[in-house]
Amino acid sequence: MNAFPFLRGLPRGLAIAAVLATSVTVMSADHAESPGADADPAADLADVFIFPSPQNSGRTVAAITFAGRSAPRSRIDGDIPCDRNVIYTFHIDREVGGSFDNVADVEVRARFGRNGRGECGLQLENVPGAGTVSGPIETVFESSGLRFFAGTRNDPFFFDAEGYTALVASFAAPGQTGDVAGAFRLGQPRRDSFAARNISAIVFEMDNGALTAGGSSRVRVWGTTGRIAG
Repeated sequence: MNAFPFLRGLPRGLAIAAVLATSVTVMSADHAESPGADADPAADLADVFIFPSPQNSGRTVAAITFAGRSAPRSRIDGDIPCDRNVIYTFHIDREVGGSFDNVADVEVRARFGRNGRGECGLQLENVPGAGTVSGPIETVFESSGLRFFAGTRNDPFFFDAEGYTALVASFAAPGQTGDVAGAFRLGQPRRDSFAARNISAIVFEMDNGALTAGGSSRVRVWGTTGRIAG
């Protein structure tokens, strides 16, 4: 489990999403952004997810996706970027006294690296219920009864880019008020512009007791990436 040691460092970038541990309420997503971020796929954060484990009621699953492409550009079928100079941080703010202070109480940090054989691996620090763990990419590994994964998967983000384009066009001419029903074909099968497009993902389980520290069952989370200069 310790075959992939990494240097430590905690630079931070941008990209925010917030959810509750008891429901899946996405507050924002980060696709189709500035050319600078888009030019650095390994550090280009896409989405943050958190949801109750469907296999174990005592666990919560979290995920960070990155290195994707916004539709309608070509799909990505290469390997996950194994860039040891990028830090991925999953920030957790616990609810205290019925409110959040928007300051992380826990920061789960992820980083990639290679062993002496050139094989890529993932290391996670500060995982609630597991602490520091590491293992190879593209396979599920376990520690302290929790499961971890990093690799390429189908992008779970859903968006109808064709419908959005049609909606914008429906506002273009003077006097037009927009056509939501027509643009998004309400009542018809949904179009997912991100279907069959791969993205890189870091996925990990957390113990609920350690996640909430015995307090409120609600948490607020967001993700950041940062590149070490040099």
